This record gives sequence, C-alpha cells and structure tokens, in this order.
Amino acid sequence: MEKPQENRAQTNAASVNSVGIPAKDWSDKVILVVDDIQVNYLLIKAMLLRVKATALWAPDGFKAIEMVESGRKIDAVLMDYNMPQMDGLETTERIKLINPGLPVLSQSTFTDNEDFKRDSAPFDDYLSKPILWNELILKLDSVMK
Repeated sequence: MEKPQENRAQTNAASVNSVGIPAKDWSDKVILVVDDIQVNYLLIKAMLLRVKATALWAPDGFKAIEMVESGRKIDAVLMDYNMPQMDGLETTERIKLINPGLPVLSQSTFTDNEDFKRDSAPFDDYLSKPILWNELILKLDSVMK
C-alpha cells in the first residue's frame, strides 16, 4: 500500500512548484518584454522559460509598437515604465489603440510611487522591480485568461 501513496505524492509535487504555484505549460504563449536594458529582458526571459513561454524583446517603445502592429501573436506585454524617447505610459496608450484587448503590465519601481496615478494609467496590472518569479507568473496568468 505504500507505493500508491508515494506515487500520488510524487504526482502532486510535480504539479505544484516550490512556491505553491500550479505547474504551467505556456509553450503556446508569447510575452513581449519592453525594456531598454537588455539584462532586465534576459532575467524575465529566464523566468518565462520555467513555464515554457516564448519571450520577445523590444528595446524601446517604437519597436514594441512596430511588433504589435505587425500582427505577430503576442499574449501579453511587460512594459518598463522609464525608457528614453517614449516612456512606458505613452507606449502602452499607443498599443491599446492598436489592440485594446492586449494585456499590458507595467514593470517598474516607479509605479509604486504615490505620485503615480494608477486610476488613470492604461496598464492592466503592475509588477514592482525587482520582479519575483511567482508574482510574475500569477499576474500574467490572471491577465491572460
């Protein structure tokens, strides 16, 4: 009788990761990471690999808009707020004009600032840097449903 219980425990452990998030297979998901700092993209890409998602990189708002306009499959956008030339707020506003249903999450230290007006911002949700893997997955999961 011990063997079936052990197998069941192993199966349950395999379906939930170490921080209690159900295992995800997002091999069909594409996440656009918009950040002018490549190492930030690479960190998020490594996190998304754990759930088998594809990560695309746009180093600025203009490239992000170009990628959304191209019609390429994108399931969600992680948008840095502070970028040169065109910030994350303006980039998101333009993306929402192109594809209003595309979820955009702000990823920044700035959106936790009390001067930032969340009620008037076009973001679907917010992630504070440094980004934690479990928070990233939970928030993406909630907006991609």
